[in-house]
Amino acid sequence: MQHLRLFLLFILAFSATVNAQQNGHFNGALTYRIERVDVADSVQAKMIIFARDSMIKIVNFSTDFGKQETIKHLVYQKKYVLIDLDGSKFAIQMKDSSSDQSEKSYRFRKIKGHEKIAGIKGKKLAFQYKLMKNELTIVYTDKIPAKYLDAYTDAPGLLLQYYVVNDHGLFKYTLESIDYKTPPLTLFMIPSDYQRISFKDFIEKQQRAGHSSIPNN
Repeated sequence: MQHLRLFLLFILAFSATVNAQQNGHFNGALTYRIERVDVADSVQAKMIIFARDSMIKIVNFSTDFGKQETIKHLVYQKKYVLIDLDGSKFAIQMKDSSSDQSEKSYRFRKIKGHEKIAGIKGKKLAFQYKLMKNELTIVYTDKIPAKYLDAYTDAPGLLLQYYVVNDHGLFKYTLESIDYKTPPLTLFMIPSDYQRISFKDFIEKQQRAGHSSIPNN
């Protein structure tokens, strides 16, 4: 009887997860490997995206910059960057740039071809930045919405392999693994020892203290 009860609970949990994926939501974790491709670079970096329906937590690891964490709520369009600075912990409310598509510096173009990444069969897209002459090939899946990435939320699906250009260079993001286990709700909560503060107030506070650290998320 006990085994039957456990089996039924497992089936119910599995069904709830499957229904969430099919209804345009993703519950689980996505792990990306980050590589600089314009120049040789020894920096090792990864990005993990935890998602639970409309809640997202993005954790970036880098041998250069350490760990950075961002918590987002897609429905309420709120975004907090968690900063631990000189023993003081802040949850800085930032503008969610991923929801602003008014001035796009890139374009997508559909092309033929497929590629399997992290066990997922993806479709190919041609991708180009305005300031770049050559197109790059990226890969996406239409089985998961693009909204779970912090970039390119207007793509036709979640990008499995893509590129980002910033002040530090050109970087390639490649999905390494996907986990469909629903993360705990507490993962998306701001820890109680973090002070909630607006970006403007944080900058003013740092200027008064003589610091120049500004979150780059």
